[in-house]
Amino acid sequence: MPKTPLENIDPQKIYLHALGFHTAENALGKLTGSFDPQYGSQVVEANIVLSALTSELFLKCLICIETKLTPQGHHLGELFKQLTPKTQRSIIELWDTHIVPAREQMWRLIENSQGTKLKRDLPSALFAASRTFEKLRYSYEGNLQDTTFYIGDLPRILRRIILEMNPAWANMGRLVTAVGDIRPGHK
Repeated sequence: MPKTPLENIDPQKIYLHALGFHTAENALGKLTGSFDPQYGSQVVEANIVLSALTSELFLKCLICIETKLTPQGHHLGELFKQLTPKTQRSIIELWDTHIVPAREQMWRLIENSQGTKLKRDLPSALFAASRTFEKLRYSYEGNLQDTTFYIGDLPRILRRIILEMNPAWANMGRLVTAVGDIRPGHK
């Protein structure tokens, strides 16, 4: 049974929280690409978990902007379905025009090495990755069956949509004003 959505959460706070994970994900991704393959294999799961969590938080931010409610749970596909059709279409359009062409060659390599076909449409990719955060953060438990993740570019798209809705947030980040005192501010 789905948990009751939270009320009275400021979507800007969700955005700033997500932005921290997004920044860490981007930094880790850059390091992964600049080091040897052994290093990359050590941090790939952490980077995927950060990407999945960032997507979750940005989706929750969008839902909160649109409904004033913040859903609970991690299922990316279910969160996506809670967005208005207009927002869903905007995200899908960016996915189809920017991500699919840019990642086509990489996805074909994955398909050839794994012998399975990856669905390119965003709703299918979201549902395939929906439980990645829950499963991969405890990968040592071994319950990784049906875990597929090829939506690492999604946080950038979601952030872009959020900033189109709230352009004043574009230069926001967290400022440290005193030891232990972190508050929203401008970069």
